[in-house]
Amino acid sequence: MTIDAAWQRRLMLYPRLILVTIAAAFVIVIAAGSGSDTASGRVGGDFPAFYSAGTIVANGDIDGLYDPAVQAAAQEELLGGEDGFIMYPYAPYVAGAYSALAGLPYRTAYVVHTALMVAALVGALTLIRPMVDILDRWFSLILGATATAYPIFVGTSGGQNTALTLLLLAATWRALADDREEWAGVAVALLLFRPQYALPMLGLLFLGRHWRAVGTAGIGAGAVFAINAAMVGPGWMMTWINGVRPLLEADAEINAVNEIAPMAFLHAVLGVDSSVAMIVGGTISIAVAVALSWLWWRQHLDLTSRFAVTAAGLTLLGFHTIYYDSSLCIFAVLVMLDRALIDVRIGICIWAAGLIQLGKESLGASPLAPVVLALFALIVGKLWLAQTPAVPERVLPIHDS
Repeated sequence: MTIDAAWQRRLMLYPRLILVTIAAAFVIVIAAGSGSDTASGRVGGDFPAFYSAGTIVANGDIDGLYDPAVQAAAQEELLGGEDGFIMYPYAPYVAGAYSALAGLPYRTAYVVHTALMVAALVGALTLIRPMVDILDRWFSLILGATATAYPIFVGTSGGQNTALTLLLLAATWRALADDREEWAGVAVALLLFRPQYALPMLGLLFLGRHWRAVGTAGIGAGAVFAINAAMVGPGWMMTWINGVRPLLEADAEINAVNEIAPMAFLHAVLGVDSSVAMIVGGTISIAVAVALSWLWWRQHLDLTSRFAVTAAGLTLLGFHTIYYDSSLCIFAVLVMLDRALIDVRIGICIWAAGLIQLGKESLGASPLAPVVLALFALIVGKLWLAQTPAVPERVLPIHDS
């Protein structure tokens, strides 16, 4: 499809205007209120969990980091009068990182955190720009579409760190593409703040025989262990697991409508005690894990295709994945658009599909979960077939007449 010069200028200008408008609206909302309250309601989304965890560490009460009463007390002024608290499930050293924001007023800390996540999103797209030509040609347009996609927008503005996950996965991809495996290992080590993504990624690097990346990531993992041990003690891992387990069990019911992991989604549909949900959901996750392992071991696809499939597949591996992590599919969507495996209309449909999550309450489960699974199947099919050589038609022997 040919686009004339006037429309090219519009497609470069309009996304920038939209982003500026969103930024202006953000400033107005933040300015209209005090503490955790604004004219449009409570500010911060899930950020109180991270801010309060940082405050707990900064106050020297790290032994109570996973105590529900301590977390609830730390969030008392952050929830705008809402009952309960937002659980903090991450490792101790992540709370230590968030303690850097604890000295700031809550609203200021939220603004700083949001700005950092926006920078991480821009950084992720910038890192993969050399590998995806369409991104290089239409950077402003794609940035605008990416930033306003519902899962990414909610994750960025809602105090979550999905954009940082995108940045570290993009850094891993770029480092491997540039044959700088040590930096890929560093990125995976930094990704350990979300072990459900870092550990599978480390295993895939091992299967792909990226030995320098694996070695560097291993050293980084040792450093992460040492930092947590210094904060909590040598048995920090059991302290963390024992502290988080009851919180995760309670959160499974509260967040059931937001789950896109196959098993968690099916539990939301069929009930928490459903053996069918466990068997079918577990089978889907295992099948995805086997497929990704085979791709990295055999290296059937080029690195770009392999990484695009992997980033999308990571969301289907765990027992607990919230819908804003469907953002990880953005890499594969961009690669398919770049290689004309899907057209712009399909891309727009994928962008719009994120909005169906708004219907979660009426369904009692995430309507985005089957969409993510279908999108993963589309990604695998398109990228696989694009690199599978065509089988020539059978040539019949020539017979003498």
